[in-house]
Amino acid sequence: MSKKNKTQNRKGQGTQATKKTPLSDKPVLLFLLKASIVIIMFLCIVLYIETKGYYNPDNSNNHTKQKWDAFYEFTEKQNVDILLMGNSHLYSGINPKNLSTALGVNAFILASPGTFISDSYFALKEALKRTDARLVVIETYGIASFNPYELEAGHLSDQFKSFYARKDFVTKLTSMPFLFSSDNYFYAWSNTLRNHDFIFNDTTQLAINKKLIKKKPTTNKKLYLGRFVRFQTGIEQQNLDKYDALGAPVKGEEYSYSAYAEKYVKKIVDLCKQKNVELIFLTLPMYEKHISNYEKWEKTLSELINVHSGKWINLQKEPGYIGFGPYAFENTLNSNQHMTYSGSLLATYKLADYIRDSLKIKLPDRSKENEWHKLFYADEGYFENYNPLQNDKNNRIICSNKTLENLTLKNCLLLDINNKKANRIIAKIDASLLKGINFQNVQLRILFKLEYNGKETVAPIDLSYDMFHKPDEEVIFTTYIKPLKVIEVVNGVLMKR
Repeated sequence: MSKKNKTQNRKGQGTQATKKTPLSDKPVLLFLLKASIVIIMFLCIVLYIETKGYYNPDNSNNHTKQKWDAFYEFTEKQNVDILLMGNSHLYSGINPKNLSTALGVNAFILASPGTFISDSYFALKEALKRTDARLVVIETYGIASFNPYELEAGHLSDQFKSFYARKDFVTKLTSMPFLFSSDNYFYAWSNTLRNHDFIFNDTTQLAINKKLIKKKPTTNKKLYLGRFVRFQTGIEQQNLDKYDALGAPVKGEEYSYSAYAEKYVKKIVDLCKQKNVELIFLTLPMYEKHISNYEKWEKTLSELINVHSGKWINLQKEPGYIGFGPYAFENTLNSNQHMTYSGSLLATYKLADYIRDSLKIKLPDRSKENEWHKLFYADEGYFENYNPLQNDKNNRIICSNKTLENLTLKNCLLLDINNKKANRIIAKIDASLLKGINFQNVQLRILFKLEYNGKETVAPIDLSYDMFHKPDEEVIFTTYIKPLKVIEVVNGVLMKR
């Protein structure tokens, strides 16, 4: 090969080696493009893992998610008439099934533990997109001193859980900057990012999630309206003694609320006005000796509520507090005390009385709708407020308007409990016939004709006053018995214990 040809080849090779791309002279733009590709690939991987649920937390007891799932399912076919918003004080302190049956409406609790009034506002905003509520109840424990951008680990985790459980993308996106600091935005949307350490310290949950992915999802047909009560028994004597020895664990004079709390109280008031929804604030009680100088707490909170709303049912003070004994409260001296199941029933009927008698709001009477009765039939609170259907083979009316020795029995019901493992008797008496009686000091003894061991016999059964269910215009006495074939009521008497 000649020198000329060699020189030309070398020039050609040099030209190919220095050939430029469109972005060769724009290194910053090239870097951004490569970075964007990497970020998109990362987000796609995270999204894939997120949809699979590998890093989901243990949801077996995630009642926040359960509430929102049930709410969306319920509102597919039903309207929610009363929306109750708050945190754990609310869902442990009000029974929505009893509230619904007492008023003949649909009531639903959307509350999440450890959250503040800001979460209630955004949850309410989403809920009102979904249903046409007539009344909103805001529990006041979330009106406190907090900064959404400086939440401590526990409250931040609770806020993540509540945010993640909600379903409306637009409402969640617009609420995100007001609930979290910017460094928590991605964590708010992703269990995968929040719980990526499972791979190191919770491989058990990873293994559970992998098994759950392969299972077909199951639907819970049982009616769920947002209640979650952990405590069945009240304050024990040991802790009652400590109240006297140590004093109240909560100081009422230390209560305060932040500018954020005031802001969201006003936003809730404005939202309800805009939607033409009635609004009340509700304070659920703690034990009377749990808070010292409560009048100072009340004064501080009342100033805020009166400025923006004025409608407030306060069960922490009399007359609302009357009737709440140690049985109604969690057995704890920790500052955050919740209610027991019995306490929640008492609070529920006090709220129902307030709505019906004092608020005088026009609510739909769904008790005239067959579909509503099908929805609540034989569930909590139903038979205390309504009677069994005539074609019900498991629950029946034994008698109506039966004259006994010293009273008239309006209705006597025999109910099947736990698939014939037990029976319950409910006796209803017109309240106008029992005026001036201290029901704590009396019991109702009814003589029943029964079939026992194939033979008919007459036997007395004592029923105790039910102080927790208070249907309008009726007084209830009740007891549980072994499964028996009850034929009829023979006689009965209201007597001292």
